[in-house]
Amino acid sequence: MGAVTSIRPTLSLDDEFANFNMREELERELEQRLREVDVDARPALKAFQPAADDDQLSLIHAPHQTIRLIAPAGSGKTQTIINRVLHLAKKGTRPDRILCLTFDNSAAHALRERISEQLAALSTPHQNFHISTLNAFGYKLLRDHFSAEHKQIIEARRDWRLIKEIKEILASTDEGRKRHDALPASLRFRFYSEFFGLLKNALFDPRAASPQKFADFMLSSKAAEVFFQLGSTSDAKKLVIQAVFWLFKEYELRLQRERRMDFDDQKLRAVRCLETSADVLALVQRQFDEIIVDEFQDINELDFAFVSLIARRSRLVITGDDDQAIYGFRGCTPRYIIELEKHLGRTVESFELKRNYRCPRNIVDHATRLIRHNQWRIEKKPIADRTDDASIKVIASTTATAEAKMIATTIDRVRRRNTDLRYADFAVLYRTNAQSLPIQLQFILRDIPYNVREQDNILHNNELEKLLGILRAKLALNKGQRPSGTDVVQSLKSYFQFLDERVVVRLEHAFEDASSFSDALSSRPVLALLPKLRESRFAAAMQEVVKAPSLFKTLDILASDFRGLRGMVGSLEDVVDNEVPLGEVYELAASFRGRVDAFVETVDSALKRAKEARSGKEKDGVALATYFKAKGLQWHTVILTSCNEGLIPHKRAPVEDERRLFYVALTRASSNLVVSYLKTSCKTRVVPSTFLGQAGLHV
Repeated sequence: MGAVTSIRPTLSLDDEFANFNMREELERELEQRLREVDVDARPALKAFQPAADDDQLSLIHAPHQTIRLIAPAGSGKTQTIINRVLHLAKKGTRPDRILCLTFDNSAAHALRERISEQLAALSTPHQNFHISTLNAFGYKLLRDHFSAEHKQIIEARRDWRLIKEIKEILASTDEGRKRHDALPASLRFRFYSEFFGLLKNALFDPRAASPQKFADFMLSSKAAEVFFQLGSTSDAKKLVIQAVFWLFKEYELRLQRERRMDFDDQKLRAVRCLETSADVLALVQRQFDEIIVDEFQDINELDFAFVSLIARRSRLVITGDDDQAIYGFRGCTPRYIIELEKHLGRTVESFELKRNYRCPRNIVDHATRLIRHNQWRIEKKPIADRTDDASIKVIASTTATAEAKMIATTIDRVRRRNTDLRYADFAVLYRTNAQSLPIQLQFILRDIPYNVREQDNILHNNELEKLLGILRAKLALNKGQRPSGTDVVQSLKSYFQFLDERVVVRLEHAFEDASSFSDALSSRPVLALLPKLRESRFAAAMQEVVKAPSLFKTLDILASDFRGLRGMVGSLEDVVDNEVPLGEVYELAASFRGRVDAFVETVDSALKRAKEARSGKEKDGVALATYFKAKGLQWHTVILTSCNEGLIPHKRAPVEDERRLFYVALTRASSNLVVSYLKTSCKTRVVPSTFLGQAGLHV
């Protein structure tokens, strides 16, 4: 720590922020949004004849210079792209002059594998097609043409450490401290890393960013809202913007000092280098006859700038489905696929793959009825190729715990009827990550294997561990017993937003050595380790917790007074979730009729079993995932949970974005679809999502 804090800032805050104004209209709009928030042709290719329907053939043979392919889920888009590439090769286009770009490694890998298999079947396994992600292509350009900018990608944990260090540096001067203190303490280092990526994808270059444009972006971006407090003064908001701007620029200097670049620098630095090097740009533009870009609905400003540069002289084929544009919180927008001609400045020929080969007929019908309520979209005429219908059920549950039990029972029942089904053939999808907690508990208690993202795994839920520590301390004090040092420290972590981990073990020993809990709170050893305890209300707050007559009343006190229990924002996706502090625990508590001891016993038992079974990591388990993570995937049976107004559509997100998200969720099932909604949530009556009626799913 000493080495870090001894480093002085390399950017002067006063110099950096001399010339930007707080635009009143943008500030008013921000306040309103915050107020609305509730908490080469080879001979072998002559044999190639694509198997395709009429719409696919039209795209395969299209000669136009700029092509837009609208391809909904299950329409055979990937095979159509492959068939076009093979057709071009058959007609004489050299394979090494065709570039296919995707947005993630798994899509690039899948496309590469399928093309290799089909070329092998045609006895031409060595065709040199270029298949790459946009990031990897940018990284290769830097390596081949701009060696000074080609650096190793920084590892995630090292990146977060870097952000931790620059935040400490910001706080190490008098000028920096007031800006540092204006930032919310609830934002994890991972969030800053992702937010800096969002800035770069919005074409903000930390080496040459305009303070005024930056300030305007901060006031108008939904992802930036978590930085601001409702009702704060213009000066307070200005301090926040200055702090984030300084951190953004200092972060870049630190990356250069460590000879590293981050993930989004692969594209940003490539674009900036191409813009200032006409010779290299011309060379790259002459390299390809055709560039194909997949999943174009998920493109952002930086992606579009990159594609526009490299494809200026080539044929350009973009594919995607604006109805599946769901990553707005990352800065992605469907405007480029919807208004391609306007943004490219060149004539565009459009094609549509109408036939859906994947989804049952009634799922196509319900999903289409839903998405047609969106106003800003490309109108489509989908046709279900399958003539069978899925089993679709809409089920109401009284609480989240009852819903979780229903989900477990449904999975067991379906597997008994079809013994060939594996657990991996099932998926439980939800809008917010917090919704997985009661489901995980039920799966553990029912011995149902599952997989969930690491951050949401009940075994890694620090908030739950802290909550259990407080409740165990309450139970002990109610019995006139001394709580364990571990439970007391968990209670302290729950009350104070930050507790120095270096003193945790010593604190535990100090409480264990004291004659009583109350004596320990005023003892010299404890106060020496935790001076802020002396002036705090921790003792009084714990008395209220001990006296609380029920589990619900205890949770009410914790939610209002224990700041350390409030979920920290860890990612851009979590910003959209806007989880209610302890909201998911309220849902669990509903089935225990206010009994703290029964709640603690059940959850402790489940955690013990989960640790023994390493729950949440089974590859052949039921998939627990958000709607966002389900895109591009499909399962035999899909269960959509808590489809209630306020959750889907989420109260913080634009309704058309949310409708596209629910459309994606609806189209993940191949045989069974269960749509569940709650009657009560957090002790309050709630109503089903309006999307159910819009989709023709009768409640």
